[in-house]
Amino acid sequence: MIDIDLSHEEFVILRPKGALSEQDFADLAAAIDSRINETDRVPNLLISVEGLPHWDSVGALTRHFHFVKEHQKIVEKVAVVGDSPLLSLAPEIANLFTKATIRRFPSRKIEDAKAWLRASEDDPGRFEVIEGLPRDVIAVRAVGIITAQDYHDVLIPLVENRLKDHDKLKLLFVMGDDYTTFSGDAAWEDTKFDLRHVRDFTRIAMVTDVPWLVRTARIFRPIVPYTFEVFPMEKLEEAKDWIKR
Repeated sequence: MIDIDLSHEEFVILRPKGALSEQDFADLAAAIDSRINETDRVPNLLISVEGLPHWDSVGALTRHFHFVKEHQKIVEKVAVVGDSPLLSLAPEIANLFTKATIRRFPSRKIEDAKAWLRASEDDPGRFEVIEGLPRDVIAVRAVGIITAQDYHDVLIPLVENRLKDHDKLKLLFVMGDDYTTFSGDAAWEDTKFDLRHVRDFTRIAMVTDVPWLVRTARIFRPIVPYTFEVFPMEKLEEAKDWIKR
């Protein structure tokens, strides 16, 4: 089934659960089209996902594709909210089929998703440079939704410029309460960045309270060729002292 919440002016909240049927997508199309006719405005969509829903038949899958085909040119933004790691791939896959801008948010950031849907422009996030550290330390704070463009605009030029003056660098990477997630293209860009500069860093400090990031960092810590430590947000100053050593 799909629970449809029409109580918000700028967007419609969809909560798919369990097996999705042809009738679910027929009801969804009718609700969205009725909303458009009543308000003369196309709503953005917030899809709140617990687990991974599935289709109960080929007919349901066909109806789903039909809904996307009929609405993909008019819906501007889609926020996918959920905690499944597979959802990080959703925007990249969906972008192959739709012209809407799609962003994924973890469940704890649902209010950020709503704010993004209400905003007139797409400002997913950015890297903020943290000042006051030695020149051989790259220090950045991830804010909002980090995209590949943020790597190209900030982090990559910053690293390449500093490497002109230093053979080796150190990296302080902060992801606090104002961090939301990495887009699919940013995750790929991060992988390429790591491969390209894996030998350019002697120390990397990650500062975050996001559980899955902490777990992932601890898995990779024993196998990376640099000294790698993870700090909670309350120990940011300790991380700054550590990265300067």
